Amino acid sequence: MPILKKLIILSILSYFLIEPVISQDLEVDEEIPQKENIRYPNIIKINSLALVFNNLSLLYERGIIPRVSAGIGVGYKYAGAAPKLLTVENSTIGVQYDKIKGFTITPEARYYIKSCDPGKLEGFYAGLYLRYTGYTTTAGFEYIPEDNLPEYYNSDITLREFGVGIQLGYQLIIKERFSIDFLFLGPRFSSYHFSYEFDQEPSQEFLDDLSEYLNEVVDRFGLDYNVDIQKEGEAKANTTFSFANVRFGLSLGFAF
Repeated sequence: MPILKKLIILSILSYFLIEPVISQDLEVDEEIPQKENIRYPNIIKINSLALVFNNLSLLYERGIIPRVSAGIGVGYKYAGAAPKLLTVENSTIGVQYDKIKGFTITPEARYYIKSCDPGKLEGFYAGLYLRYTGYTTTAGFEYIPEDNLPEYYNSDITLREFGVGIQLGYQLIIKERFSIDFLFLGPRFSSYHFSYEFDQEPSQEFLDDLSEYLNEVVDRFGLDYNVDIQKEGEAKANTTFSFANVRFGLSLGFAF
């Protein structure tokens, strides 16, 4: 699992790079108590990069004490096309996805490693975040087995993601009120749950080949994970698998 290993190694290296600086800062804070308040502790931001992917992503950050903040991001994906990574060339299965809609919720916590002015939420930061995603779409399947007649299915598909990750970035405050938030890197590890509701009972051969189809998609991320779609009732099926993902962004905001 090359990508997952790289993300884990990167996370470990990031920790060892950040931890000494944080420890040194904490020692300084113990010697010189920090009494200055954050002048504008609330920041509302919009992720400009997410708009490119038909995703409206708003973030709220609240300063708790100097250098420490908590926040939450809410995103809504409006009629976005299915990523090309979800489609592969396959001789037995053809898939036509409809528009993808849904939302994400991302709670987070940040520590600003170095700041010239502790009265601002500014500078390099490291943090932790959680991710919940709920997406829905519909898809049409054309299944052409080797020694049988073609089969056609339509299905409602629901994707749910539960993830946890770390993030590194830099926030710049301009004229006290305006922020530019550069999220350089936010690797996470997530569990994904796919649910299918077909318009008719699918054959077991189709579900087996659909599992192989999804395995080809997962292999594109460099992961060796066995996707196995299980039938649930007459016309329903589901599968759960895990792999690594990355969060990044460029957000513009206003402090108050």
